Amino acid sequence: MPELRRLRLFFKRVIWPYTTAIIVVALLSAGCGDNIPDRSLSTPVQEVIQAPTQSAAPFPTADSTEADNAANFSPTQEEMVSLPELPVSPTAAPTSTPSDPEQYPPCSPLSLHPLEELREIVSDPYHPPPPGREERHQGVDFSYYRRGDRTTIQGVGVQAVFPGRVAASIQGKFPYGNMVIIETSPELLSPEIKELLQIPEGESLYTLYAHMDKPPLVVLDESVEACQALGEVGKSGNAAEPHLHLEMRLGPASHDFLSMAYYGAKDTEEERAAYVLWRTSWQFRHFDPMSVLGTSR
Repeated sequence: MPELRRLRLFFKRVIWPYTTAIIVVALLSAGCGDNIPDRSLSTPVQEVIQAPTQSAAPFPTADSTEADNAANFSPTQEEMVSLPELPVSPTAAPTSTPSDPEQYPPCSPLSLHPLEELREIVSDPYHPPPPGREERHQGVDFSYYRRGDRTTIQGVGVQAVFPGRVAASIQGKFPYGNMVIIETSPELLSPEIKELLQIPEGESLYTLYAHMDKPPLVVLDESVEACQALGEVGKSGNAAEPHLHLEMRLGPASHDFLSMAYYGAKDTEEERAAYVLWRTSWQFRHFDPMSVLGTSR
């Protein structure tokens, strides 16, 4: 009997409290994970351009993921510019190359899908990181598995939203893959677009088209008309599935990107510097392309 009492006492004073503590810790841990909401479904797309006065975030490391490589950036001032929606007029996919800046709406970036269809095929909306950080998503993605008689978006023509000049024509570099950047000076934009963007003097609108299937159809410094073919939708670079990744930014006029790459062991310092300048320096300030295309809701 004394042995039984000692066993009961040991269980009551040692085993039971220890077991209870383990259960409590397990329950608390289950509720303290990274509960990251699906912002693409629950958070409205923000239509702002932030213009801090501070610049140049440090390089990320080349052997980590984009999210892990984010460079902290704390601007001393930020000017928030709200971008209202522009009206959408029913239009067919363009078959010509309009160059009159008074013409509105702009050209759809996808030859088979007019502007009013774009919102239906957004697979990943604009969801920007804080200024100067590297996390996605600094643009908008268009994709689908089945639409009408098509089973993929791969191969759909990619075309220029606005006229301008080719500021980058790059082949097979990570993460953008085969991509084009078109610089559009303010005088080539319609009054509605100029009023919307309020482009500062000495700056231009830059539009990036990424992950194309093959090398671009245009070359550096070539003049481009609105609706001119740039390539076809693909999955080059950092893309698991075929899609068009579209970015729009405001930045210094007449800048060329001879090449741009990051996260690869063979990337040059010049390529990495160009990538950081575009992505995190905040000299090229991204905003929601759907605001300009007039289809965000």
